[in-house]
Amino acid sequence: MYSPVQFGSKGLVSMGQQTVRGLVAAAILVLAGGCAFKPMGGADIADAPVAERDLLAEAAEKVEVAQWPKPEPVPMMAWITGNRGDRVTKSDAADFYLASLSGDDRFPTLVSDATDKLRAAHALEEVALSTAQASRVSMNDIALVESAIQSLREHRDIYLGVAKQLRNEGEPAPDAVIADIRAAFADVISHLSKAADALADRLEHDRSSTYAQPNKSISNKLTDS
Repeated sequence: MYSPVQFGSKGLVSMGQQTVRGLVAAAILVLAGGCAFKPMGGADIADAPVAERDLLAEAAEKVEVAQWPKPEPVPMMAWITGNRGDRVTKSDAADFYLASLSGDDRFPTLVSDATDKLRAAHALEEVALSTAQASRVSMNDIALVESAIQSLREHRDIYLGVAKQLRNEGEPAPDAVIADIRAAFADVISHLSKAADALADRLEHDRSSTYAQPNKSISNKLTDS
């Protein structure tokens, strides 16, 4: 049985195994509800504020931020030679995060951190879908969401890796809770991928519409003649 532990500054007084699972399950339910989206009409699209782009950047930043140093990609030649220099690897980041967890509430703290990240990802999904209905969509909007998706995959791997390390060290870390975390990240990554596709479709639609419009100056000359 998963013994109750204190969350302290996390705001939760105590939790047992069912409460920990409930925390993740609640996040999954929220994410599942996030797919319900009411498309805007033409007038709504025209009136959509440009500030949506700032909201998208802010929402993406909340997904990107982490409790560990950002891992850096290792060039192919560095893999071959084994000389990776001072680059921070995903393993380094996981070790840093593991060391930051202390006391008797390490696993519940991890679950809380993971759930906060899932909420941030769900918020980004909502803003991304709203941005897809704005008056203008840019490649940068798509890049922000795609970058956030990559960060979520990184966060998922680190949370799951550290959770397994805690379990190996004897920390009460139920397999079912770890599975819930994995499923919740898979779900929100899928939703965000669809949101990125919606942005790309909108951008392609705008470009097609622009190319399809006749050149007014040429059209006027033909009419005058």
